[in-house]
Amino acid sequence: MKKRHVAVVALLIGIGAALGTFAVTRTSELGVSSRATSKKAVDATVTVQAHRLDALETSLRKALAQKPPALPRVPKLHPAPQSTTRVVYSAAPAPTTRVVVRAAAPRTAAPTVSRAAQHHESDDSSSGGDHGD
Repeated sequence: MKKRHVAVVALLIGIGAALGTFAVTRTSELGVSSRATSKKAVDATVTVQAHRLDALETSLRKALAQKPPALPRVPKLHPAPQSTTRVVYSAAPAPTTRVVVRAAAPRTAAPTVSRAAQHHESDDSSSGGDHGD
């Protein structure tokens, strides 16, 4: 490398080191001051919460000291009349797996052949009819 390039790289490394040192010292100073500030804020929050809990405890003690009002009388219920009919529950029968569906054929004078069946028959007749050999 040329001397000029070495000098530029050394200068950039020096500037980076100086900025890094400044950033570290600045951060550590902020950390010390923020700890003192946050301690005061935490103490104030704890004090406010303690006052709220004390007030709640006082109201609960007052409510506990008071006698609750009397409950209304429960009406007397008459038993339901006994019925002579008896309900018996039983399991449903097991479903069958066999389903038979019958469709009635249309009643016409001459039997009709569908196009698919005609096409299938024409394939069989064109192949010569002897498929086994």
